[in-house]
Amino acid sequence: MIGKKAKKQLYQKNINQFGFAVSITLFLMLAVWAVFAFILDPQYQASTQVLVEESEPATLHRAVESNRIDSQIIEAYASFATSSDILRKVAKELELKNSIADLRQKIQVSYTSNSPVLTITVLSEDSKQAVLIANRLSFIFQNEVKNSLKADYISVISQASFEETEAAPIQSGLLLSLFIAAASGFAFSVLIKFIPLAVEGSVKTTNRDLRKKENQMQTVFK
Repeated sequence: MIGKKAKKQLYQKNINQFGFAVSITLFLMLAVWAVFAFILDPQYQASTQVLVEESEPATLHRAVESNRIDSQIIEAYASFATSSDILRKVAKELELKNSIADLRQKIQVSYTSNSPVLTITVLSEDSKQAVLIANRLSFIFQNEVKNSLKADYISVISQASFEETEAAPIQSGLLLSLFIAAASGFAFSVLIKFIPLAVEGSVKTTNRDLRKKENQMQTVFK
């Protein structure tokens, strides 16, 4: 009878601990979801691609396949794409209220080693604005290189479109954040339950040692 009662108490204790762990985990996951849903602004990204060649190629396919442009040249063009003059014209034509510094933070120009292709990626809270900025920037960049520098052949080979606008990593990272919150919640709940048991065990051990010493002292003085 006593054994069944002890087993029942142990079972109930485990159920309570499991319920506590689930509650903490769900609370943290709900908090993470609320941050993504109501606090963080949604971010969208749109990309265009620009081909840079030292001389006008016979065909576009041949230009992309050649991959013979100097890395310093492509790096210089990447910097020129986000120069103040170009961004100022983009902001003026699209009637943007952003400062040049804010607009530059939304734009990333990337390229691979010795590749003649620049990829211009724009992040924005508005998916439509991301597409407009990316396309306008690529065309202004193309015209400025031809008219001002009069050096290399520039061509927009891929434009951003509203259908291909994607959620930026800050939004697509929701699942990863929920997983981390779940793991952290479970670990935290286990820790919360373990600490009192560890303290209780330490206190019992200390009391046992004190009683043992007292008994030894009593034995000595008898």
